[in-house]
Amino acid sequence: MQDSGVTPPALLSETDLELIDALQINPRASWVDVGAAIGADPVTASRRWQRLTNTGQAWTTVALGQRQMHAMSMAFLEIDCEAGTAVEVADALATAGHLITVQHVAADHDLFVIAVAASMPALADYLLTDLPRVPGVAKVRTHVATRIFEASCRWRLRVLSPRSANRLARRPIPPASTSRMDDIDRLLFQALLADGRAGYAELAGVIGMSERTVQRKLSRLVAASDIDFRCDLARSHAGWHSSAVLWLRMPDGLLEETGRALLDWPETRTCAALAGARNMLLTVGLHGVADLHPLVVRLEERFPYLIVADRQIVLRQSKLYGRALDPFGRCTGVVPVDPWSLSSHA
Repeated sequence: MQDSGVTPPALLSETDLELIDALQINPRASWVDVGAAIGADPVTASRRWQRLTNTGQAWTTVALGQRQMHAMSMAFLEIDCEAGTAVEVADALATAGHLITVQHVAADHDLFVIAVAASMPALADYLLTDLPRVPGVAKVRTHVATRIFEASCRWRLRVLSPRSANRLARRPIPPASTSRMDDIDRLLFQALLADGRAGYAELAGVIGMSERTVQRKLSRLVAASDIDFRCDLARSHAGWHSSAVLWLRMPDGLLEETGRALLDWPETRTCAALAGARNMLLTVGLHGVADLHPLVVRLEERFPYLIVADRQIVLRQSKLYGRALDPFGRCTGVVPVDPWSLSSHA
């Protein structure tokens, strides 16, 4: 970085980290509750959050809940690009709503991409027809997810005390309905993508319904695990300067046990079972690239039946769950997550 003349960003203050941690625990918590947890008045907490969002250092958004993740089709893509085109290809792919994450990796391929669609036929049509036609794409290897354990909604900075964290913890709500998401629900999902903390009045104006109806719909979607909320940040500003993609192999009968156990690891970002011989994918956050080898050793010691088949350091994240990022991970724009955008191809 010094040779390039680019100065790495300063780390966030402890008070900012506490604020972000609070919103990672409960992204839609009231400013009264957030302020109480971090020892600040509500107005100060809100003002500090506005500064973080204005500078692209942190943000909240809506995410697909576990029920939707199980119902949809997700694939992890390894993409080879023609020489000298990786940046242009990444920029082009980052504009697609069904490609939720785009990363440059140090591997025998150029890009790691996460794709999600409402159905397997829709996803297959895109992978077989549209993606190979993107200028610069030379080859695509597809790994279909059979089970999503985590998609970066649970991880947090863990700087708040257990008492403060428990005060903010979201309480489970019994589902009042098991009906599928309809067009209005999807419109509400889209309206929350730019700001997961958008108020009921703002959302009511977008979807053309009363605030009470919006509140009721939102509560139902959360209770049914159709939607979730996440708070993220420019991770290098919090000391997470690197990340990696790990491809694991283990007996199929131990996938569930292993995936659930990995949810408690502070490094875990995404964890999924796969259909191939490398039958689990794990993406991890690292404080530095040197942390990769100790993490692999810890994995192999904790799960002696597990084989780390491959590992790849992420060079740069171009897009993270619907957010376009600069080289330091700061948000520069919103690309709405839209897994239904491919439905017309099915």
